[in-house]
Amino acid sequence: MPSSATHYLGLDVGTTSVKACVFTASGELVVEINEAYPLLHPEPGAAVQSASQLLSTCGCALKKAVAETDGEILGIGLSCPMHSLILFTEGEGFDDTVYTWADNRGVAVIDHISDELKTELHRLTGTPVHPMTPLVTFRWLTEYHPEKIAAATHLYGLKELLTHGWMTETVLDEQLASATGLYDAVAGQWSDLALRTAANLSEAAYKQDGFPLQLPPVRPASYQLTWKPEIAVELGVAGIPVFLGGSDGCLANLGSGVDKPGEVAITVGTSAAVRATHQTGRVDPAHRLFNYRMDADNFAIGGASNNGGKVIEYWQNLLSGHFPDIPSFVNAALATPPDPGLRFTPYLNGERAPIWDAAAAADLTGLRGHHQPAEIARAVVEGVTNNIVTILRDLEAAVGETRRIHASGGFTESKEWVELLAKLSGREVVVAETGQASAYGAALVARRAINSRLD
Repeated sequence: MPSSATHYLGLDVGTTSVKACVFTASGELVVEINEAYPLLHPEPGAAVQSASQLLSTCGCALKKAVAETDGEILGIGLSCPMHSLILFTEGEGFDDTVYTWADNRGVAVIDHISDELKTELHRLTGTPVHPMTPLVTFRWLTEYHPEKIAAATHLYGLKELLTHGWMTETVLDEQLASATGLYDAVAGQWSDLALRTAANLSEAAYKQDGFPLQLPPVRPASYQLTWKPEIAVELGVAGIPVFLGGSDGCLANLGSGVDKPGEVAITVGTSAAVRATHQTGRVDPAHRLFNYRMDADNFAIGGASNNGGKVIEYWQNLLSGHFPDIPSFVNAALATPPDPGLRFTPYLNGERAPIWDAAAAADLTGLRGHHQPAEIARAVVEGVTNNIVTILRDLEAAVGETRRIHASGGFTESKEWVELLAKLSGREVVVAETGQASAYGAALVARRAINSRLD
């Protein structure tokens, strides 16, 4: 007999996989579908995805999750990673290249933007000026591949890929808009100064010609979309309301229950992030932190690191003769006493927070002939964790001391790693009831939007 239980689904598009997660009304995760796709590196510094492959894979995951759910799905919310960029041409469709946050080629133009202008743009947009951002990626395309800009008509990202492909309108949520570096989240509009900087235009040229590409309309996370009829049938979602949702980071705050002073969310997946929720649009005079709009009343403030689980994966591959998989690497590391003379700085992929230096490099110091692979593994895990704690200290300097850390992401599968974070931070750490905080946040957006209409 079919179940009468009601559920909500969060679709969480990530850097290397998509997760379609179904939750009960009380938040219990009952279905999780994880489908992978590659992060491609066609040249040094590149980190891109295939738009067509990603959209197809997301549809496959969503369809499977709906089919496996025993009971009714009342609503669906969408989560996408921040800082993606895709060029779109009217009449032709999307360029297949998705530029991700991990693409570092913008380092070639970052110094073409003055420090004074970077500071003003950070103040206006809440987004540090860094090669991760669509602002800098677009500037790089403008200077190095102007033919691609000339051939395009619209500037989009992953959320627009989903909404254009599946819905009757192409729109972007305000959380992701806020993370482009092009949007003034306080004013609620695209920033002329940021757009002019991205397009490398003088003030006079910008006034005359404007930004070269069209930008999407921006809507709140609770905005209800309409499925294209043929897509609804294909994915098995006909009749299920779908909501725009937001960014993985902001939704992880929501999904972790981080909505009070003193509460902080820490997520470690491919990358890592430390975030709090507050109500101030302009903060952090030291310009170390992002500040993205979540909704009409709240902002997500914090710092994101390029160097989370991706660093662990690199070292496990390097030492695969000793550690056949990532769990064995982490377990060996945390079962080994630390050597205070062996230290690892984890900037393998450049770095965002806490140093905002795309050219930064990793550093293993104090390595001696007597050190064993497990001791190196310990230094690596501690280095990644210490970097997260440094971001936490910067966040506390801006918004006050943390009382409790809500942890989510793959690292929470290791109890010992969670305990190490508590020890190094000196803060209480609780593991989120679901490790899929972003997906749960997306599902909560759908649930709250539906409930608000019933009240």
